[in-house]
Amino acid sequence: MDYITQDRTRWVEGILRAGRELVLASIRPDGSPHASTLSYANDGLKTYCSISLDSQKAHDIRHDAQVAYVVNSPYGAWAEIQGISVDAKASMLNETEELQLASTLLLRKYPEFSKVISDTRALPWPGLLFIVLQPQVISLLDYTRSFGHTEHYAVPTSSPA
Repeated sequence: MDYITQDRTRWVEGILRAGRELVLASIRPDGSPHASTLSYANDGLKTYCSISLDSQKAHDIRHDAQVAYVVNSPYGAWAEIQGISVDAKASMLNETEELQLASTLLLRKYPEFSKVISDTRALPWPGLLFIVLQPQVISLLDYTRSFGHTEHYAVPTSSPA
């Protein structure tokens, strides 16, 4: 599998900017799959989300950090579908700088958070965790090129993703 190029990285970042929700798939401790829709924001290829402190997602990630997620650009017809499917490693944020970055990015993309979170200055936000999804393999889906057109790329671990 080839490593992702700068051109394809820009394409992925465009999908991440255009998308409004992310579907995160994790693995429960009993081995069964679990998928949830989340709000997210990105910094390059790194993707940040907030999840409830005691959520199934939080328990799953504590048990197994390997996750997958999908994001699609808005589309009106199937021939316009463009999206990404990503195998990633999830981790919970603890460092002040990264907590601040996640908060800033999420509030910029979803200003409505400030109306439902009691104190967005507290890091992490009350009752929530911030997680970062570090991509390992990215699959690009582009129906504008042909039905089911998919490209797969590895993301180097040293990538500034």
